[in-house]
Amino acid sequence: MPLYRLGHTLHHSLWLVPLLCVLGGIGLALGTTAIDRYFDHALIPQSVTGNPSAAQTILSMTATSMVTLVSVTLTLTLVLVQLAMGQFSPRIVQALLSDRRTQLALGLFVATFVYSMLVLRRIDSQGDVLPGLSVLVAYALMLASIIGLILYLHHTGQRLRVGGS
Repeated sequence: MPLYRLGHTLHHSLWLVPLLCVLGGIGLALGTTAIDRYFDHALIPQSVTGNPSAAQTILSMTATSMVTLVSVTLTLTLVLVQLAMGQFSPRIVQALLSDRRTQLALGLFVATFVYSMLVLRRIDSQGDVLPGLSVLVAYALMLASIIGLILYLHHTGQRLRVGGS
């Protein structure tokens, strides 16, 4: 019975998938920076990623915006839970909190934040060292986060419709 409770708690928890995504972001950052070091930062040219100062600015803005995005997403989710409890049924709360798409969206946002912070530490703004692959992956994560936000909003709107599935 305790194993069943643990499985039930993990399946319906809001924090497990974002935590796994954070660990994935850490692993991705360590992997891409190791690849950049192995190829002596010559894998991706600076003409694609920009100079170290520009990359540092973009990554710091990404990290800041991801923190804001996570707080807005969590606030929106909690407001939706409160509205759903008042208008529909308290049973919908569990469905909203255990929704995998919401968890994956939050996980993508926090993983992008963690990744950006870890790659930001590897950029030398004084010198000419720029981990090109790491910066390019950070740009891809930013675009994925924008797409994830749009899909999250669409899914949440569909989920709260009376006839929605």
